[in-house]
Amino acid sequence: MSRSGDRTSTFDPSHSDNLLHGLNLLWRKQLFCDVTLTAQGQQFHCHKAVLASCSQYFRSLFSSTGGGGGGGGGGAGTITTLWDKLLASPRAINNLVLQGCSSIGLRLVLEYLYTANVTLSLDTVEEVLSVSKILHIPQVTKLCVQFLNDQISVQNYKQVCKIAALHGLEETKKLANKYLVEDVLLLNFEEMRALLDSLPPPVESELALFQMSVLWLEHDRETRMQYAPDLMKRLRFALIPAPELVERVQSVDFMRTDPVCQKLLLDAMNYHLMPFRQHCRQSLASRIRSNKKMLLLVGGLPPGPDRLPSNLVQYYDDEKKTWKILT
Repeated sequence: MSRSGDRTSTFDPSHSDNLLHGLNLLWRKQLFCDVTLTAQGQQFHCHKAVLASCSQYFRSLFSSTGGGGGGGGGGAGTITTLWDKLLASPRAINNLVLQGCSSIGLRLVLEYLYTANVTLSLDTVEEVLSVSKILHIPQVTKLCVQFLNDQISVQNYKQVCKIAALHGLEETKKLANKYLVEDVLLLNFEEMRALLDSLPPPVESELALFQMSVLWLEHDRETRMQYAPDLMKRLRFALIPAPELVERVQSVDFMRTDPVCQKLLLDAMNYHLMPFRQHCRQSLASRIRSNKKMLLLVGGLPPGPDRLPSNLVQYYDDEKKTWKILT
């Protein structure tokens, strides 16, 4: 409370909560909504004032088009190239189609705008993060980054790193790498063995799995080195390119001195030395680490007037219901 002469200014700390609650109620009942957002065919009726107050994207968009009613509105020419890419019809100020935004991500972001709460999971955080960056809502981006940092574990390390790389979250990636190394070193033998058997693996490549195993063994050589043959049997050395086998695997001492490890390395080298006979030498050591089944389309005659044989290998993306080129 402050006084100035006969006037008194009193602050009500509950007003902002009451205001947000009222806006959320209007949104839920779809009252006084003045703009419709569409993502992946799903419509969301919203209030321009709420969108513009939280999003630099909408603030710029509504300002550049006059913020008024009508399907068109003057000043649309001031919308930048980025806006043109995101909107199928930049002039339609009352009905915006957001290209590149998922309906799930947009719904969760709107929930945040009207409630100050956002529900995140490892299955949805990437979609929410994408929408928050497209619409320039840094508060949501910050919450997504914090969520990813809190969720880092051996089991989801690979997924977190993939999202971090996709969105340029360098600090999250560094934190994940640091956590993985520290966490792996504390595993016992049974846990380490289970980690190497897991599908999908926690890291991107077989070489990374090998290096992780070496770190674990070296952390307590006296106790753990006896487990080297058992752990190495669980690695698929044929998946490591020949140059890296020579430079990064063969250079490790126990891979040269232990008979079991020597044989595993020799088998992998022979596999790479005879590329035209690899189809005859398939085994667990050469099988890609994946538990996901994929429908492949190899060659064939594509539709069209030319009808020339294709040498493409394509796979079907069940999530997006489309064929994509593999090689």
